[in-house]
Amino acid sequence: MKTVDRGRQTRRGKILRSLPGLAALALAFGCFTHRYRDNPRVAVVAGDPLVQMAPAADFKSVDRATMVPLARHTRTPHKEDLVLGIALSGGARAYPLGLLDRFEIVNDEMGDSSYVVVRCALTGVAAVWNRRLRGRTLLFESTGALWRDTLVFRDRETATYWSAATGVALSGPLAGERLSGIAGVVTRGGRWGEAHPESLYLDLGEKTTAPLLMKIYRLSAMQGVSGEKTSDRRHKPKEEMLVLASGDEALAFTPRQIERRERVDTEIGGERVTIEWEPELAAPRACASDGNERPLFPMFWFALDRHFATVRTLD
Repeated sequence: MKTVDRGRQTRRGKILRSLPGLAALALAFGCFTHRYRDNPRVAVVAGDPLVQMAPAADFKSVDRATMVPLARHTRTPHKEDLVLGIALSGGARAYPLGLLDRFEIVNDEMGDSSYVVVRCALTGVAAVWNRRLRGRTLLFESTGALWRDTLVFRDRETATYWSAATGVALSGPLAGERLSGIAGVVTRGGRWGEAHPESLYLDLGEKTTAPLLMKIYRLSAMQGVSGEKTSDRRHKPKEEMLVLASGDEALAFTPRQIERRERVDTEIGGERVTIEWEPELAAPRACASDGNERPLFPMFWFALDRHFATVRTLD
């Protein structure tokens, strides 16, 4: 009797079912690649173009987030859906990643903190940046532009363009300034709800699951839309890393690496930082020697050397 490898059959079935979507993806992103090369340049920053991919009006952003208890959510997130959770002195809030894929820029505030949640599905970034800079509170919006394959957003006060990956002002009156990061954690919605039963959730009346095109993109070999490929083989290009950053230096690792070690003591930017596994959220958290939490944000491996001069790993 012939033995049937059920796992292989399942994987083969998933691949076959994905073929039409992959073909559509190739066509769609082939068009984007053409536009990346030929579309207008807003500016050239550090030798790379800031490309206007489409009108800013084509991309949704949120001026003030609508947050509700989970029981009142119009499109209740599934327990297995990923959320970006933030816990501050003013409470706890969760932003479903699938919803952020549709609304890439979400301005919000909690207690004394004003911040913007930024999502770039092309490079896997989900970051929280402080909206307060040098005595003023900025309001951010989408631009329809990319720099080094990563979403670029803009403040309405000065029309300065900012990088989603680093919080650095790329072009405009505030060029060279850097937004400070706010710690958040990407985890399953069910785990976040158990840890923070009082949490509010972003509700914009649309699906909270990841768009199909983005799911297919994650399975593809594409590394953004510019056609650039990473030559750094320490990890697979689409490996989902967590980044602890200080200026142009980054420490990158997978959640699994921290889970295995439970605790990592390291130094970055001259500061001692301890990274520990938090079982309740099934995610790492980072704490500096001053007792304050430091941001860890996700990013695909291929995007790291495009944004940081030095990339260290735990390998």
